[in-house]
Amino acid sequence: MPPTNPLSRSGPPSPTELARALTDLDIDPALVQPLSDDATPASARLVTIAPGQLPTLERLTTLRSRALPALTPDGHLLLHLSGRRLDPELARWRDGLWPDLHVTRRYTFEASGATTRTLLQGSTTLPGAPDRAGSIRVAELLCARPCDHVRSPALTAQKFDANAAGWDGDPHATDYLHHRWMRRHVAQFTPRRAHMRVLDFGCGAGWVGIEAALHQGAESLRFFDPSPEMVRISTKNAQAAGIHDAQGTTGFGEAPPYPNTDDAPFDLVVSSGVLSFARDLEAWYDGLAATVAPGGTLIVGDLHNRSLGMRRRRTTRPILPIRELAAATPTEAITAMEARGFRLERRGGYQLTDPFPQLLHLDSTRLRGVLAHPLSWCNRLASGIDRALGARLAPLFDSWVIRFRREA
Repeated sequence: MPPTNPLSRSGPPSPTELARALTDLDIDPALVQPLSDDATPASARLVTIAPGQLPTLERLTTLRSRALPALTPDGHLLLHLSGRRLDPELARWRDGLWPDLHVTRRYTFEASGATTRTLLQGSTTLPGAPDRAGSIRVAELLCARPCDHVRSPALTAQKFDANAAGWDGDPHATDYLHHRWMRRHVAQFTPRRAHMRVLDFGCGAGWVGIEAALHQGAESLRFFDPSPEMVRISTKNAQAAGIHDAQGTTGFGEAPPYPNTDDAPFDLVVSSGVLSFARDLEAWYDGLAATVAPGGTLIVGDLHNRSLGMRRRRTTRPILPIRELAAATPTEAITAMEARGFRLERRGGYQLTDPFPQLLHLDSTRLRGVLAHPLSWCNRLASGIDRALGARLAPLFDSWVIRFRREA
């Protein structure tokens, strides 16, 4: 693997150059192999991108077709790009690997000898004394993993468990007003009908299903989530909200645990922010359809990955949540559910795109909630106008919600 000249800008990096990143990734340097035509899958493959090599469509197509078969199911593809690269270029390399591989980490090798790791949560200089300045090349390293591994049931449940407390929401937080309005907006996107049995399809902390059950005066609420901790929190929240017949279990949308052998399909099914986590969209749509009773109501909401803000993020940020890349458009969701016997009744956007998310973050981190009410009013007003116009303002919202009626 080492080049003849370790500092050659076009040659592959030496194990010493990658040492910190490999340690951070818990990869044995001896296991790193160059990407080749060798048919034996390896746990780590290295691709060297020399200066001047750009992410052309032909190069990306070839790279993607060769990379996945060369990796074990949980392997690492290490894309080493010599020299300093701008974020938009790195984003194009990431998009070229999608949907087979997902870039989860970025390492920047500085001229000073320091190595910086960038995750979704931000950037951190790796611990330890920096290498001697000039002993390694200025470069970028993108680490990609097979999407099936990143979205595996075990890792999904683990991730949700770890984030469960934060997703529950803090009533004392400055952004709580906005988040409570969003869950109520989705939950109340249905008119009052005879919805006595409600299912929250991928419940998270349970709030959308709870708000829907309270809005309908439902007799029972069922919910499921991949995360045992989410199910526990949802159960606690439902009991605190006064819903006595509330039960939940773990499960995935591709094979939903409800309705079970003792249950009939549900009058009302709500699924908010779940579609973009699905590993197999067609199986997920089938699972969703199977839970709704004939004549029943289905509410689906998720990210709009083609909103103005989401498109800007995709072109300027090399590291993105996998769900932002995997999210379906409202049109795609409508087509899928209509093919399964559902009729579109209503659609709309909510959660205004840039610069409103940035303002919410600024308000919660620095302004102590000064903008909480004005920002909430803007979102409510804009969503109402969009609904009145028949969802013609979709690119202005980072999220969408759709109401379906299942044909009797």
